[in-house]
Amino acid sequence: MTLDLSFLEVSLSPARTAQRPVNVYDILREGWRETRVDMTLQFFLDPTERHGLGPLVMDALLRLLDGAPEIGPDGHGGKRLIAKDAEGSDAWEIATQVDFIDVYATNPDLGIALVLENKVGHVLNNPLRKYAEYARNDGFDTVVVAVLAPEARVHLDPAQGNYLSRAVTYAELSAEIKRAPALVEILMSPGDLDQRRSLDLLQQFIEARHGEKEMTDLEDEAQRLDEWRGILEEHRLAITAFEEARSSIGRLIRDRRKRIEPLIADRLEALGLETGWEAHGGIREETWNAYHFPAADWSIELKFSADPSRPVIYVYDRRGLTYKDSTIEALGLAWTASDEKIADAFIERVVQILDQLKAGTRLAPTR
Repeated sequence: MTLDLSFLEVSLSPARTAQRPVNVYDILREGWRETRVDMTLQFFLDPTERHGLGPLVMDALLRLLDGAPEIGPDGHGGKRLIAKDAEGSDAWEIATQVDFIDVYATNPDLGIALVLENKVGHVLNNPLRKYAEYARNDGFDTVVVAVLAPEARVHLDPAQGNYLSRAVTYAELSAEIKRAPALVEILMSPGDLDQRRSLDLLQQFIEARHGEKEMTDLEDEAQRLDEWRGILEEHRLAITAFEEARSSIGRLIRDRRKRIEPLIADRLEALGLETGWEAHGGIREETWNAYHFPAADWSIELKFSADPSRPVIYVYDRRGLTYKDSTIEALGLAWTASDEKIADAFIERVVQILDQLKAGTRLAPTR
């Protein structure tokens, strides 16, 4: 088999994307679950919280909702929200998960209730009509129902749209917050440690939720993509031949595994060795017949490999159905050995391992 592998010597420009700064939302496990985002929004939308920003974030949201239709019993009404009449108020009360409403912002002084549905995903199937009804029953005449989502396009039933005042994106909210004149003054001279830390948290929230890359990063990616497409075009025939050869080797070891599978089954049955779980499969460079022996709670696999870092034929054993305490050991036979000899050698190794486990003399695992 002769292959043209000159394409492997072609160089590709390295990725030059700048390393992302430390961000608490990246560190948190499942940091973008809606409840965690809801709590962050609750903190920053509340003018009386310790962040020291006052109504800055709430006012930014109100400006994005300026002119949005208020929601009445039958959906959109004739009245619309006038943001400037509500800006600057410290009387907002913010709660989360109120009757399944993600963020429920109310202002008793102004008689306004803002129902905010936070959509980390893009499918909106929440009962917006029920949410608006809850706010009206709570004593508020002015009810606005908004959706905060990663993208402006929100999928919802047309009838449900009658109960949605407006959809706002995280990018729009971030931009509106940054435009606030008061933010510049606070950034220039933070009042205390709480305000400094809150500003940093707000910046991390904006960075992580917005997630927009710098134009220079996109230009680097475009260059690398063009280079890769050029390599594929120039060496298409050689790459295709290499992939076909690789696939043929995968079929070769897979076919050997399939031939030996029934031979192993016959020998296990003859010895009365019961298996509770079996797996017969593989990937392109490796294939296996795997068996779990419940009496010992141990799994033993016969593997065939085209990967030069592994033996061609080897035994892989491990504790239970986990990958703990694993051992890799060559079977000791060449590829030219008959199927029967390979099956016999594997069964001999299985019996040896099970006896060692029973006697407590199994050697320490190697990886």
